[in-house]
Amino acid sequence: MKKTILGIVMMMATALMAQQPTLAPKWSSLCDSTQRILDLPYYYCECTESARAFAFPYEGEVKDTMWFTATMEDLRQGVSAYWFSNSSVTMEVYAFCTSKVPTITLTVGPNQMRDIDVAKINKKLDEMGDLATSVDKMNPHMRVYPNNGGSGHVYCYPYDQGPLSTCEEPLPLRPGMTYVCDKEQNAYRMEWSSIASSGKAFVHWKQKNNRPCEVWLTLDSCTGEEIGRATLSDSLHVYQLDSAKLVDARKAKRCIWLHTKHGKEAPGRVYYYNNPKYEEPLAPVNKKTCAGKTFTQNLRVYDSDTTFVDTIWIARDTLQTQEVSFSFTQPKLEFDTVYVQPTDLSRGYIYKPSGTVLKEYGDIQVEIKKKNTCTRLVQVTVLMPEGYDYIQSGSERSCKYIQNGKLFIYIDDRIYNVLGQEIK
Repeated sequence: MKKTILGIVMMMATALMAQQPTLAPKWSSLCDSTQRILDLPYYYCECTESARAFAFPYEGEVKDTMWFTATMEDLRQGVSAYWFSNSSVTMEVYAFCTSKVPTITLTVGPNQMRDIDVAKINKKLDEMGDLATSVDKMNPHMRVYPNNGGSGHVYCYPYDQGPLSTCEEPLPLRPGMTYVCDKEQNAYRMEWSSIASSGKAFVHWKQKNNRPCEVWLTLDSCTGEEIGRATLSDSLHVYQLDSAKLVDARKAKRCIWLHTKHGKEAPGRVYYYNNPKYEEPLAPVNKKTCAGKTFTQNLRVYDSDTTFVDTIWIARDTLQTQEVSFSFTQPKLEFDTVYVQPTDLSRGYIYKPSGTVLKEYGDIQVEIKKKNTCTRLVQVTVLMPEGYDYIQSGSERSCKYIQNGKLFIYIDDRIYNVLGQEIK
């Protein structure tokens, strides 16, 4: 019976749509009667007759309730919604205009970005069971409305994407708002009134593979005076801005610009927070090891003596500090002696422990380095085998060698007898 009623409703709606323009300012009396007779949701007629086509990316003003007809292809990309307003906005997805409750609901707070990834959307569809198969063949409906009578500007993009913010058309930089940086370079503009009176603020970069991002700030314009620059190497550390410069900018009513630049293959998210909060400091770290080994602490690798206070990100506007001290003992000098024939030395003798190429007799210091192993420092003495002796003859490398009672002369890599004849 329910299927029959639903079929009648859909037929009536189809006939009505054929007679009405796509953007009817008011639903028809026939639809209104159908809604009341069949006890359909109060928004049924607005959903069927006022919905406009939706496609990514979407940008526009929202002052009242708006309906869109989407495709499952769009929704299965996930959603990243940006909302610039002093009030919140809600987005709902309905399988049908007759649906009593939305399948997906997303509320975005004032000056915030919220998103739903593909996994969450697929999970919601799986919860619908057999109905999900039908939904894939139909166009679900989206309802967007500001809360408490507010209005604002909305941007909708597929998950993990965002609007390009340029010097010519910058997005407003709002403290605490998430900005997806899927383009290689962006520039955001902050009004002086949004700068904290204390000047205390930090920039946070999040990237799922901890790829780096370069950030810098300028005054007044996109190409104005630079007042700070840093490279954020991972998602655990932040860039704490120069509070004195920010206080001066606020007092002089000068806007600031935040610039980001990262690898094309490494999209991420950037945040600006005022007046950071601090958790209780973490327990200090004090470690020693030999030179050549490394310590990894808070996603960073250290291979030389260092002592400092590390500041790490905890959640949103909250940071935490930790005293860190690492020291590395230097290797003690070791000694080694190798005997090398002149012919081998002239070609370049490879000292295997370090891979160093030796070309002269005498003493040489070499470092033996292997990954995550203590470094060794060795003084290598290079000697000729017994029976060899140098003959000083200008710049030539000569030596004499007695073998089986016979005298031979080595000159570089050639051998001569006492009569000066070359022996091959």
